[in-house]
Amino acid sequence: MRIYLIGFMGSGKSVLGEKIAAAMKVYFADLDKKIEKQEGKTVTEIFQRKGENYFRKAEAEVLRKTKRNTDAVIATGGGTPCFHDNMKWMNENGITIYLSAKSAELYHRLISDRENRPLISSLSDIALLEFIMGTLGRREKYYKLAHVTLNAKTTTAKQVVEAIKKAMKRKK
Repeated sequence: MRIYLIGFMGSGKSVLGEKIAAAMKVYFADLDKKIEKQEGKTVTEIFQRKGENYFRKAEAEVLRKTKRNTDAVIATGGGTPCFHDNMKWMNENGITIYLSAKSAELYHRLISDRENRPLISSLSDIALLEFIMGTLGRREKYYKLAHVTLNAKTTTAKQVVEAIKKAMKRKK
């Protein structure tokens, strides 16, 4: 079964995803890393040289290739569910788990990691908080379509594995 971790940047999808995959003894993939490998450029370089629209198309293409992985945990980018019917596709081809976090929590996680994130790299502290609040507000309608919603701040890998097992029973 494919497990898609979704949520805003900084919600812990990649870190938690590795732990979940290890606990379940399945393949782990970070969608951004797969895009970088396909494109031969970092996500930041893709955004700078080719723009967000190009990135989102490449992202959708790489996402659909994850169907080849029958048992995997896939950490998606924060915007992945919001473009090219990706959320619908993930729900049809796996179990989606939304790692939900409040704006203030995301701000504290992202403030020191801006340079590695092209959408926020040039934002001031105030602009960063405004960006998080506005973007999260627009994206949540997609995130809330997930099969499972868990609190990013308090959820452990063990709790996610239990939630996955329950979701798999419901989906059968």
